Amino acid sequence: MKRSKIVLGLLALVLIVTASVILVSKSQFFDATPSSQVFIYTEYNGTYFPYTVKVVYYPGNMSNINMSMPTAWPVTNSQQDHNAVVQTSCKAILQGVNWDLPAAQIAGGVSIPLTTPPTQLPGANVMGVKKALVMLTQMVGQPLGVTLADNLLFVEMDSLPGSIFAINPVTGQIVWYATGLASYAMNNPIVWNGIVFVTVGDVGFNFANFVHYEKGQYDQIVRGMGYGAIYAFNATDGRLIWMRFTMGEAMPAPAVYNGILAYTTGAGCFVGVNASTGQVIWMDRFAGLFASMSSVNYYVLPNGTPLFIGGFTSLSKPYGLLIAVNGYNGEEAWNATLPAPNEPYNTGMGDVPPAVSQKYGIVVQSTVANAEPNGTVDTMLLAVNATNGKVLWATNLGRGYTPPAFKGGIPLIVGDTVYVGIPSLGRVAAVNLLNGSILWETRLPDLQIPPSYPGGPRGSPTYYHGLLWVAAGQYIYVLNPHSGKIITMYYVGGRFGIVNPVIAGGTMYLANSYGWVIALPLSQIFPDWMNY
Repeated sequence: MKRSKIVLGLLALVLIVTASVILVSKSQFFDATPSSQVFIYTEYNGTYFPYTVKVVYYPGNMSNINMSMPTAWPVTNSQQDHNAVVQTSCKAILQGVNWDLPAAQIAGGVSIPLTTPPTQLPGANVMGVKKALVMLTQMVGQPLGVTLADNLLFVEMDSLPGSIFAINPVTGQIVWYATGLASYAMNNPIVWNGIVFVTVGDVGFNFANFVHYEKGQYDQIVRGMGYGAIYAFNATDGRLIWMRFTMGEAMPAPAVYNGILAYTTGAGCFVGVNASTGQVIWMDRFAGLFASMSSVNYYVLPNGTPLFIGGFTSLSKPYGLLIAVNGYNGEEAWNATLPAPNEPYNTGMGDVPPAVSQKYGIVVQSTVANAEPNGTVDTMLLAVNATNGKVLWATNLGRGYTPPAFKGGIPLIVGDTVYVGIPSLGRVAAVNLLNGSILWETRLPDLQIPPSYPGGPRGSPTYYHGLLWVAAGQYIYVLNPHSGKIITMYYVGGRFGIVNPVIAGGTMYLANSYGWVIALPLSQIFPDWMNY
């Protein structure tokens, strides 16, 4: 990268050419030290950015103790099975820390007070509460949860241009943040080998795509009105290592295995790159398909070959597919969809990140299906053989009004049980992983559902200390995982979109659609949690 030239003015620092520049300035945001370092980027490898990427690093806010956390977060929700539990030796986190950070405010958005009623959200007076809640999640706060790895808490923010924050998980102080990403950043950051990966993109289709749709030219449709891109930042100080623009949006989080980073896009692309350099290893294009929010997962075959797995939506039959590709050469290994007479609906199969049981060799995904003119859909849970894609079972979890935006619930696999939310009904279900039988379903109280509200839960539950922890609506719910009985519910406020609670020791970490990052002691949510 070329070094930048700097012109110093009386009131500001004006950057003329760019790539990587260090500036020393007075800190402004939650800084415990008198100075920060600033890195400015406007291009990479000769390709210019649409916005200036600004990284601000506060070295004094980094913890000076080793918290003994894992160094990697290779898939959405940390693990193949989506159980977001992180080991740590940090005494403060083990006891439980308590702080909140108005991250959207720092990114140029507004961190709306968590007690604000939905009627006061942007645009609620003209679009209604349901749409206002969804739009805020997609464009201001954080739809998904946080990432906890390498002794740091990482979280993305949608507020344009998109942002990522690295936060001291004990104090809640910002260690570094980057703003000016090419589009909305709305997923879990992925962490591997000291690198943080962030994918960005938007939910829209431009007018040309509607023309293609009207003409039946589905192979030419690409999702994403703006730029799609993937960034790789140094996990310690936020310096940009590499970036790539993508064909179509790149809303789903990638997955990394054995040095290969795989991601999907709104143009039906499935791409594998060298995680350290960004160099393309293989690239597939499944024309007529597009990924929505179905973050990539992986399964390792008995011979050691990884299969990367992602969900896609299609505008013609079968309307949705799970696709697995060979992680070393990109060759399609298998694809699967709901068995007839069931039919995926809308973005269902392209929304939900699949969960993988490495032990049993099973991939699980939820989707809405079988739409009726009255606006109702079934929520289906699908299980396939991870080696060959053969459908093992498909279970109907119930019918309700179609949820807006993200349509299903992210599955969590614990042993031989799948736990999953049903957004159209406001329920959590437990299903036998091996045969698809429903073990229990529980309606979450005070969680408002479609057609008047978005519904939930969408994020995967977290299984910890013999309890099931669920973020939905304005609450954290604690359930008995064997019976589904609600043990307690704790009011947080705001809205939880597709948020999975991240738990380490005695602390829960959350992101909120209202633009906040939150740390809560488990003892505050449920005082008796340690007795389970």
